[in-house]
Amino acid sequence: MLYFTKRIVFLSLFVVLFACTVHDEKVERVIANAQLLIDVTPDSSLAILDEIREEKSAWPMAQQMKFELVYAQAQNKAFVNFTTDSIVLEVADYYGSHGSANEIMLANYMVGCAYRDLGDAPSALKYMNIAVDAVDRDNETCDLETLMAIHSQLGGLYQNVAAFESELLEDIKAEQIAWQIGDTLSALRLKWNRACCLYDSHQVSQALAIIDSIDGFVKRNGLREDPMLIYPIKIDAQIKCQNSLETGRLLHEYEKKVNITPESSCEEVIDAAYFQNKGHYYSMIDEADSAIQMYRCVQTCVRKSSFLDAERYRLLEASYRGMVNAYSSKHQPDSVVKFAKLYCELCDSVTSSQSSEQMFRMQALYNYTKIQEQVFVAERNVSGLRFMILLVVVASAFVSLVMYMVYQKHLRKVKRDQIKMNREYQYLLSDLDRTADELHCCRVKSQEREAEIQKLQSSLDMYQANAVSLEQWRDERNIVGCEIAKHLHTLSVQGLTATEDELERLSVIAESGFPVFFATISNKAYGLSKFEINICVLIRFNFISSEIAVLTSRSSQRITNIKSSINKKIFGKSGAKALGANLLALK
Repeated sequence: MLYFTKRIVFLSLFVVLFACTVHDEKVERVIANAQLLIDVTPDSSLAILDEIREEKSAWPMAQQMKFELVYAQAQNKAFVNFTTDSIVLEVADYYGSHGSANEIMLANYMVGCAYRDLGDAPSALKYMNIAVDAVDRDNETCDLETLMAIHSQLGGLYQNVAAFESELLEDIKAEQIAWQIGDTLSALRLKWNRACCLYDSHQVSQALAIIDSIDGFVKRNGLREDPMLIYPIKIDAQIKCQNSLETGRLLHEYEKKVNITPESSCEEVIDAAYFQNKGHYYSMIDEADSAIQMYRCVQTCVRKSSFLDAERYRLLEASYRGMVNAYSSKHQPDSVVKFAKLYCELCDSVTSSQSSEQMFRMQALYNYTKIQEQVFVAERNVSGLRFMILLVVVASAFVSLVMYMVYQKHLRKVKRDQIKMNREYQYLLSDLDRTADELHCCRVKSQEREAEIQKLQSSLDMYQANAVSLEQWRDERNIVGCEIAKHLHTLSVQGLTATEDELERLSVIAESGFPVFFATISNKAYGLSKFEINICVLIRFNFISSEIAVLTSRSSQRITNIKSSINKKIFGKSGAKALGANLLALK
């Protein structure tokens, strides 16, 4: 009974969990359809999503977050201001651990848009930079269109605080992406934003050059001309130069291109920049009443349309200041006072909205962002340098290891060759001793024995640089064939090193057996070292170079060099080959 109860509980939990994770396909289709309409008719997208909002609590978490993300995106596209940050923060937190790079970017971008609408520019800047950091530009599925929008919005945030350098950088990044994805209209609009940024930062010539390039591009490619991208900056530049003739000509061209007639009212033409420039023009030609009418149209446009804070303040400031000047020229002090007060209140409002604390936070975050970028670049460079250093170290270690292994292999081969040569030499010496003993005992002058001895002697000459005559061999064989000499020959065959005591014992025998020889090599006038004396003794006892190399644990080349040095010191001769004969000549 307990077993069946456990099974029922387990199945119940499985059903609940399965129900929570299975997506409602109908809801999925509705969200997908709403997402398709975002760029075309975002209002319709909002309406579709509002119809299914009441059912949201029954959906799994992933579907709820998808709904909220699409809804926030449609709300932003429809220019519906966010009134809270709680939902978008929850969405960003969810996709931070469950979403793709594109979803993380979009979710944080929506948080940035919410803070933008709530008037918290530093937080908006923070989350939009987080969105940019989440981008995977190397992925072919990267949502470049959203990335372009983020950089454009960042430019707007920097514009509000007159951070022209940062605004320009963001506009350039957005424009580059627009050209990359083939969105020509957005690219031209962003190019115009760049010109406006340069113009606001008093780089008038560069701004006008960009405007001319936009105009030329539109004409060359047969695109539909947008006069609002071409004329406003050109007209304003002429107004600042007080060039009324050129200002009037440009305004006339602009009016023709956008179909503005003298009968057009400000309700029909929603173009605050045009009315502002027209008002300035009328002030230049001393038509105060017409200028006042244009400035009133500017204020009407500002009330009816949505502008960025910086643009709205700029338009109102220009219109109020223009009204003050116009009424001053008409000598109407009451109206002058009225608009002067409005102008002061506007300045107070600007000062309040851009308080020192807000500006400090914005600038601090801006500096922090720049430092982050610099640190990221520095870290990337350091990482690359570390990788290169590690690669060089690993490669050097590998090459060193290979060279060491090759060298050790070479040493082992040399040692094997020396031992083999020593064995052959010992065999010939033993055979020569045996044959000489037999010849001495039998005292037979056999041609065969003599020939065999000569043959063995010839073979021995291949190993000895200076052959010993048979008579000399017979006279010295008792000395050179002593026990310590035989022992050392055995060590050389086995590849073992002789001790200092063993070499000293051989030197004692050499001193008693070859007194002239030993007295010569130990003469202080020649300045031979103890090691060099040992080498001379070994040579005198008919040890070949390979045996000496093994017994002294030196390389064959090193032994050759030492022999050459000894020959030079004692006999004044160059080279190592004649040393053996010279030493054997010392009786």
